[in-house]
Amino acid sequence: MFAVQIGPTGDSKGYLRPETAQGIFVNFRNLLEYNGGRVPFACAQFGIGFRNEIAPRGGLLRLREFGMAEIEHFVDPKDKSHPKFESYKDYHVPLYHRELQESGAQAADMKLGEAVEKKIMDNQTLAYFIARTHMFLLRCGADPAGIRFRQHLKNEMAHYSQDCWDAEILTSYGWVEVVGIADRSAYDLTRHAKFSKKDLVAARKYTQPVEVQVIDAKLQKGIIGKSFKGDGKAIIDYLENMDDETKVAVKEALEKDKSYELNFAEGKTVTITADMVAFEQKTKKVMEEKFVPNVIEPSFGIGRIIYCCWEHTFKMRSKERTYLRLPPKIAPYKCSILTVVIDPRFDPYVNKLGNELFLRKIVNFV
Repeated sequence: MFAVQIGPTGDSKGYLRPETAQGIFVNFRNLLEYNGGRVPFACAQFGIGFRNEIAPRGGLLRLREFGMAEIEHFVDPKDKSHPKFESYKDYHVPLYHRELQESGAQAADMKLGEAVEKKIMDNQTLAYFIARTHMFLLRCGADPAGIRFRQHLKNEMAHYSQDCWDAEILTSYGWVEVVGIADRSAYDLTRHAKFSKKDLVAARKYTQPVEVQVIDAKLQKGIIGKSFKGDGKAIIDYLENMDDETKVAVKEALEKDKSYELNFAEGKTVTITADMVAFEQKTKKVMEEKFVPNVIEPSFGIGRIIYCCWEHTFKMRSKERTYLRLPPKIAPYKCSILTVVIDPRFDPYVNKLGNELFLRKIVNFV
């Protein structure tokens, strides 16, 4: 996405990554193994991303090189519930969903449980991460009145997204997107599997054998090889790895028209005929069902969050006196309580003050 020259002559070209997430998808099989083959599970990564920004501006808001932190939370597409959602279903968040945007209204506070129940928000896991993101931004110093979660309009949605929300913070530049929280469905794993020729799947385990209908493709590899020459192997690989939905479509087309236009690679289409492949439907017993996990992705723009929190915590006592009212958790100055003179009579007052600061989370220990 961002071209660079490699080597002393500059003849070799490379591309800097536009996001950190793809490294997680490439390592999906290892991550699944580390989790004992169970879904859901998550992986987080922080790193530098690059975009070919034509006009960098706005301080930390629009840069060609920026820090980003992303979580990839893999879920079963048939079950996107979250075990901790019960603790957050009554959590209030300012939501600017599609209906409000289209009617010209302002964002409105809503319980996350209500948003999921009314199908304003797609699923519990998405809602859980919206709650945790809201809590995180508050702890970083953002003003509650200047935070909202805006749902992408249908014409903004990526073709693979189930639902997508942006955490936005109000600044002198207007509303600035600082976190994107999206249900990316199975798009990333499906694309990596297609080009790497490796299965990136998980499995639902059954306690008892379950009967399922499967479609076997019987290929006449000799005929395919003679007909398509150099493309024969790629076509055979594609036919052998088709999902059941595609097999059904090919089977019906061959039965009806005796031919099928097969798009087996990017920009490559061939016509296969009934003498090249036959399909047989069978019933077999299985102990597991394989599926491609969906992923819920919160993506944090670190520089943008820092800038917005600086704006929200910037205060003025007078024209000369300015300061940052940072939350104690992220303040660079620590607190120490010392007496001017060593006198045991001051100890009760020192201890009382220390305990008060500890209860208010200004100090970590007394």
